[in-house]
Amino acid sequence: MSVKLKPSSKEYVRVDNKLTNKFVIKHYTPSNTSTDELIKMHDSPSMKRKRGIIQRELMKRGKWESLKKK
Repeated sequence: MSVKLKPSSKEYVRVDNKLTNKFVIKHYTPSNTSTDELIKMHDSPSMKRKRGIIQRELMKRGKWESLKKK
């Protein structure tokens, strides 16, 4: 399992707007997170420990250079 930015959560499946006993576990890995959300997390003071992970993911996506210029 890769590094997670937030703890995993259960999302219950709804049928006709009613909850069922079935659920899907949602993992918050850097690759599953949107670019905009990663940029907000990088600027957040509460994510100091995860900045290196976020920075690496933004480099992979080619968005890190535009952030350095700001």
